[in-house]
Amino acid sequence: EEKSGLYRKPSCGEMSAMHACPMNFAPVCGTDGNTYPNECSLCFQRQNTKTDILITKDDRC
Repeated sequence: EEKSGLYRKPSCGEMSAMHACPMNFAPVCGTDGNTYPNECSLCFQRQNTKTDILITKDDRC
C-alpha cells in the first residue's frame, strides 16, 4: 500500500479501457472531493480524466 503523505494511491493494476468494475459497495473518498462507490470506480475516473486522484479515506467524503 503506497501512501503519498496522508493519501493512499489506489491499486488499479492494468485496467483496460472497457474494464467493468464490480458492483460491491465499499465507498472511498478521492482527493477530487468525490465519493466513489469503490476503489475500481476511482481507478476508472483516474484513467478517463488522466488525473492523479488519490484516496483520502476508505469511506464517504
